[in-house]
Amino acid sequence: MSIKINNKEYEVPQLGFKDMVAMEDMGFSIIDLFQKQKVFSVATAFVGICAGCSRDEAERLIEQHIMGGGSLDSIYESFTLAVDRSGFFRKLLGREQKE
Repeated sequence: MSIKINNKEYEVPQLGFKDMVAMEDMGFSIIDLFQKQKVFSVATAFVGICAGCSRDEAERLIEQHIMGGGSLDSIYESFTLAVDRSGFFRKLLGREQKE
């Protein structure tokens, strides 16, 4: 799975523990952000993981993406798909798959 930001494709990794640590290193608690539906912050953390960049750079990329006609919704939707693909994140965020 990939995500397109500013006409550049970024590979979306299989989210796991190391990504949670990286998001925390950027200053985000994904559990809190997800539960409080802080879409902008979730998008920033997710772009930081996908692009392998700092929080400041992720914010810059998202701003350029939106200014260029892109959508924040597409980034958030990619995040929720990535969470649904990750057993670790589903368990952590209480989003167990229904059988």
